[in-house]
Amino acid sequence: MNRLVLRLLTIFFSFCITSCEKEEENPIPNLSVNVRTPYTDFMQLRNAGSYVEYKYGNFYAAGTLLGYGGILIFRDYDNKLHAADLACPVEADKSVSVEVKMPYAICPKCNSKYDLTFGFCTPVSGPSKHNLKIYQSVFEAGDYIQVRN
Repeated sequence: MNRLVLRLLTIFFSFCITSCEKEEENPIPNLSVNVRTPYTDFMQLRNAGSYVEYKYGNFYAAGTLLGYGGILIFRDYDNKLHAADLACPVEADKSVSVEVKMPYAICPKCNSKYDLTFGFCTPVSGPSKHNLKIYQSVFEAGDYIQVRN
């Protein structure tokens, strides 16, 4: 009887140890984000499947912060707004931005393909094991959209 209990406890604890592996963190670092869309971009983002990119090298209003590799704001096919970093998690290089061809974002360097259909930004092909970095604070107010973290 004691052997049976000991074996069951051993199996239980070994299962607990192997199932509690720490999930790898997204390699894109947490940097500040603060983007407020101008009226023209707000109007462009009214329809499902629409998107706007904010990239480094362009001029924006004072106080605009673009995360690591730039910001993608898009409206999914459930008509909900989302924001994600444009940097590919595989490359983890702010100069390598995914290219958006709705409903996908594709890395031109490693060919990882991310599904934007419902805002999860999950990899569907290629070497990526991580989603695009998602920014949760997306507010629609009046005639602009605000993204912050």
